[in-house]
Amino acid sequence: MAAALLLALGLVLLDVQGTSAAVGPITTTVNDIGSKVYLTCLMNHSDIAVTGHQWLRDGKVLKEDELPDLHTEYQMNKEGSMGEYFCVFLPEEALGRAAVTVPGPPVIKATRKSEHASEGETVTLVCKSDSYPPIDTWVWYKVVDSSYQVITNDSQSKFFVSSSGARSELRIKELDMTLDPGTYACNGTNVEGTSHATITLRVRSHLAALWPFLGIVAEVLVLVTIIFIYEKRRKPDEPLDDDDAGSVPLKGNAPHVNDKGKNVRQRNAT
Repeated sequence: MAAALLLALGLVLLDVQGTSAAVGPITTTVNDIGSKVYLTCLMNHSDIAVTGHQWLRDGKVLKEDELPDLHTEYQMNKEGSMGEYFCVFLPEEALGRAAVTVPGPPVIKATRKSEHASEGETVTLVCKSDSYPPIDTWVWYKVVDSSYQVITNDSQSKFFVSSSGARSELRIKELDMTLDPGTYACNGTNVEGTSHATITLRVRSHLAALWPFLGIVAEVLVLVTIIFIYEKRRKPDEPLDDDDAGSVPLKGNAPHVNDKGKNVRQRNAT
């Protein structure tokens, strides 16, 4: 019984060793040449035919071919190249994949360069990073007279910081027109270095929303006043109705009636 168990265990071990020997380890290299970055994967040997290759990043296929080679290469621009990539030898179930990392200092970006809000409101400033390795430390500052004032979470009961490896948020409650406007900076650090981005915050009066409406009202009032004055100056005296004109003698005709009576008296006298 014991001999049979030892024999079975030996066969299992031989099978495992044979499988691991069929595919050799994959060697990866990263070469930075000029403005390009070259990633290379090399499989030492394989008893299984290679039917193609894939290059992946964040689950997205960047390159694919059907070549039978034991090596594969992927090139890209240096800018924005930081991250984790995978080279896949097909069929993957038999040959496997290898990770290729391209490290670099952080690249910090503000989702919006400028934020506007009204006094009394709450505003959220956001910074992001696609750096690799991920950001391990985020720090927020307010720029005051060329100096940096560190903002910590729950400071002054109005500043609240929430961060992860790829994103950091600064939430400011109950905005004050005098104290809160200005330039804020988010600083991110990983093992490769540090970087930052800035956001300008502008705070307006809570009455600012009424200003466009008040401006329109003022323009309408000015226009109505101008029209009224213009019509008042150009309006002539109202003419008499036709009936009134026929019943009332005109001043110009009255003397003719008196002249006729005068002529009759003169004839009687003679």
